[in-house]
Amino acid sequence: MVTTRKKRVAMTEKLKKDVFTACVVRVSREILPYGSFKAVGETHKIHPRTVANLWYSTLKQIPGYQPNTPLDPVSLLANVPETAFTTKFENSGRNPKHDRDMLLQEIKNIDPTARRTIRSLAGAVGIPVMTIWRMKQSKKLKVHTMALKPKLNDDHRLNRLFHCIAKNDKNTINSVAEMTFKSMYNEIHIDEKWFFLVRDGLRCIVTQDEPPPKAISVSHKSHITKVMFLSALARPRFNHTTRQEFDGLIGIYPVGEIDMYVRASHGHQPGDLKWCNVNMDRDLYRDMLFNFVLPDVKKKMPIDNNIILQQDGAKAHLPDDDPLFAAKVTELFGDPTAVKLYTQPAQSPDLNVNDLGFFNSLQSRYYQTAPKDALELIEMVEETYKNYPAKKLNRIWLTLQSVMNQVINQRGDNDYTIPHMKKKFWNDKTNCHYRWIARKEKGGLVGNEVRDSKDFPSMETEEEEEEEEEEEEDNNNNHTNDTTIFLSLC
Repeated sequence: MVTTRKKRVAMTEKLKKDVFTACVVRVSREILPYGSFKAVGETHKIHPRTVANLWYSTLKQIPGYQPNTPLDPVSLLANVPETAFTTKFENSGRNPKHDRDMLLQEIKNIDPTARRTIRSLAGAVGIPVMTIWRMKQSKKLKVHTMALKPKLNDDHRLNRLFHCIAKNDKNTINSVAEMTFKSMYNEIHIDEKWFFLVRDGLRCIVTQDEPPPKAISVSHKSHITKVMFLSALARPRFNHTTRQEFDGLIGIYPVGEIDMYVRASHGHQPGDLKWCNVNMDRDLYRDMLFNFVLPDVKKKMPIDNNIILQQDGAKAHLPDDDPLFAAKVTELFGDPTAVKLYTQPAQSPDLNVNDLGFFNSLQSRYYQTAPKDALELIEMVEETYKNYPAKKLNRIWLTLQSVMNQVINQRGDNDYTIPHMKKKFWNDKTNCHYRWIARKEKGGLVGNEVRDSKDFPSMETEEEEEEEEEEEEDNNNNHTNDTTIFLSLC
């Protein structure tokens, strides 16, 4: 007959305290009656010997206790030290062979290129790999990913600095209060992006007895099916005029045309539709603005004047004072200044919402749909764009404000780390996305803090708002990095 061992109960601090209290309650006539350990053990499903060991070890930690003396339940509970039931000991276990502080100092002196992996770092220091792994598990080391960033000269830095300073609210620049950013509700960011049908290194989860999926074959990595899209984004908000929610999605438009196959092949028949990419030039860009972007701006934007269309400085893009663009704006809006073109600083993709985070987020979402060809790719990208959450899009706009704040702190340079502001935490805390957006309209950022606006009515009392602001200051001061080198955290 096969017997199974009982699962060992974890002696947590709460369980230890409950067991000791149960024993104290059973004290009668200044002694603990016979059979108390067994009764308490059966109640808490632990062995009587464990109860006895806990009882005697706790009594020894009570100040002034002497063995074989009368027991007073009230004094026992009142004089038990707080550390009597702790399960964590600072000096538990054997002493480490290598001093951690000396190792951290030695790691700092090693070139970053020599510590890209745990194995290479262990070899450079001359210690076992498991020692580095344990230091990483104990959060003494972290992994940092180094991203490629555009190279900047002095003119680039100066233009970036002026661009970010211009986004500050003019009413707060010369005031005693701290400066805040504009709401940016009148801005629309446009940019192009190649979306690929598949990408190298896709991961999936399979069962233990399941064969891996068939590998995707291409003639060359440069021949992967791809489609260029032009995206236009505004900041989400609640339109108080129409009493409707505006999601900030102006539109996403494929760059190319639909054609038909003439000859039969193993993958298609004559007459089947196919997608043909077209090179983006100035004429095509102007045509897409006139026929797609501007009509959608007039249809979807909550405002119809003082709209800024921000673009990058690609050669195919229009100059800011293009006369044909002004004529088209006059035709649609009746005012040539209703919509203006604005070219963002050179070498600054981090100042455009599309490049900052929206394209990567959208691409990771549409990869989950597994399109088969270019036409399915277009359909799924448009569907993913249409269903993109307005909450996440607004967080990217808030991240843009934090980026501009870092650009100002770095005097126009791009050598910075985007701070964590716990945007999702505050979004869930308010439990109302568009109320949260409205309260942030005039706020922008001060340092790493998201400021609240007082121009919109709140559903909370003044005491609740003050408590929320205090919690926000405490939580936003605790920042972590987006962490392939190892850095010490000391």
